[in-house]
Amino acid sequence: MQTRKRIVSLLLCALLLTAFVPCVHAAPKNPVVFVAGYTSSRMYLNRGTPEETRVWKQKIADKVVAAIKAELPLIALDAAGAAAGQFDPLFDKLEPYVNEIIEPLRMNDDGSSKYPVEVYPHSVADTRLDKLKEIGYYPDHDSLVMLGDAAGSKNVYCCTLDWRLGQIDNAAVLDRYIRDVLSETGAKKVDLMGVSFGGQVVGSYLALYGGDAVDRVTLQCPALDGSSIVPQLLSGEKFTVAWADAAQLYRAFSKDERDFVTIAELVSPSFLDQFLRAFIDRYFIDFFVNFGSVWDLVPQKDYPALRDKLLRDGKHDEIIRKSDRYHTEVSAKTAETLRALSDTGVRIAIVAGYGSALAVDNGNDSDCVIDVASTTGASSVAKGAMAPGRYLSPDGTLNASSAYLPERTWLVRGLLHSMGANEVKVAKLMTTLLLTDEIESVRSSPAYPQFLSSENPCQGVFCAFGGCAEGYFTKHSVTLRVVNLSEKDSITVDGISCKGADLRFGFARGVELKPGESLTASVSGVLPEKAYSAADVTVDYVVYQDKLSIGKNCVQSFRYADDEMLEEVQTDDATDEVIADTPAVRSGSTPLRAFFGRVLGWFVRVLTAMRRLMRLPLQAAAG
Repeated sequence: MQTRKRIVSLLLCALLLTAFVPCVHAAPKNPVVFVAGYTSSRMYLNRGTPEETRVWKQKIADKVVAAIKAELPLIALDAAGAAAGQFDPLFDKLEPYVNEIIEPLRMNDDGSSKYPVEVYPHSVADTRLDKLKEIGYYPDHDSLVMLGDAAGSKNVYCCTLDWRLGQIDNAAVLDRYIRDVLSETGAKKVDLMGVSFGGQVVGSYLALYGGDAVDRVTLQCPALDGSSIVPQLLSGEKFTVAWADAAQLYRAFSKDERDFVTIAELVSPSFLDQFLRAFIDRYFIDFFVNFGSVWDLVPQKDYPALRDKLLRDGKHDEIIRKSDRYHTEVSAKTAETLRALSDTGVRIAIVAGYGSALAVDNGNDSDCVIDVASTTGASSVAKGAMAPGRYLSPDGTLNASSAYLPERTWLVRGLLHSMGANEVKVAKLMTTLLLTDEIESVRSSPAYPQFLSSENPCQGVFCAFGGCAEGYFTKHSVTLRVVNLSEKDSITVDGISCKGADLRFGFARGVELKPGESLTASVSGVLPEKAYSAADVTVDYVVYQDKLSIGKNCVQSFRYADDEMLEEVQTDDATDEVIADTPAVRSGSTPLRAFFGRVLGWFVRVLTAMRRLMRLPLQAAAG
């Protein structure tokens, strides 16, 4: 009997020990500190007094947009004679609205606030995500929802900042905030996520205060070296807006680009470029020149000349002192800082977009708002030039070997600025990097290779070879999956072709794909002779929008991985089949509405080209 009791006792102890061991070894959950992008914080004038007024994020901004929509087409009727000075009638109408927005935010020449304006909420107790939810305030809504879902709303804290101030000041605010979070929670370290301007703040904090209080860092499209948009706007230089990419960004944010396209179609792009230049010159040069944050957003190479041009008047010594320190101690040492902290065990990762024209269309690769060289340190590759294949993007345009952290930088082609939380795949990558140690580097997970492609609905369709890491194909890639990314429109795929490799695709033509649906095409043909050879796959499709059918196409680039690369790029669902040189099998016929949609798509492209030719005389007169 005693023996039985001892056995039962031992078994019970073993069971209890088994249940306890995971608790002992489970990694503690760090509080997550989030820093949002530019202009995200609420600003109040005379906070806590009877005269309290909210001076940022006002509905008045909607009135300005409405005023521009109402007045701009009327002014555009006289586009043939338009010049910068002739915008004054429109600006006079807009001035009361613009001044109501910007005047309370005005800064003094020393970079201090002219009026008693402060950020609210800002304390740790008030900015925990569950508290922010109660008041309906989300600085960067989608990113905070993503973090709340992944880490729990009571474990996410949002550091709100006066985004007018420079990085020296904001890094100090973040340092105090992190110490307050640690005191509040009893934790030893935090995990940090920064988006855009918030990523620059996080980078500045790490450079100035170190990483002793930080475990993991994930930066989404961080403005680590500013954006080349800023010097172009401040310098008074003429610029050309990348309207197609800007419309894509607008569509991604608003889910509807019709308002944007209406304005762009009513007025000559050249005229709109002049209008924006004149608008900025009239209202914002003198206003923003006193924002320390603006000077820290000037890239390192442009800063000295622009500083000497606009600030050497004896009035801005304090702004110069702080921004000089930022550019010397932080911006110039970004790669050095991030690599040194990584060597000490801080797990830093960067996720950014590429493949879009910068809004000012200066030829730089970007996510439409920030140059990819500024967010990641990666460099563009000249057409036809050779670059290390291991770090070369599938389309051959980007070399990640020069990145601040080559092995911890993920680049997503077509990902638009601050949109990572809106894409399931990118959001999963970012939260996995931030909250776990599962992904060691860009080589450790075929599901998340260094180069990915955006799956935002504004991209139309997405395609990927079966059994292979995204952006690659191998001898075992015997299928190609084509996905309709739209959230509301059906499509019909009527053609798939490949340039750069003799690949052929078999699929059933005429099959309608509803939103989110996909088709699988068989792949046959002849493989390239060399590894890293590039191939562009073009999907021709027709999209059905509100009784209108119109033909479009999408091009995605892939890189061939030979036998030496198989282990690195193949996924668990890879097959033993090998691509054979056989004809592509096709079945089905093109629906009549798809045929007319293809014709309409061709007609629209011809009409657009003709409209541009007709605008040339007007643009010359306006110039």
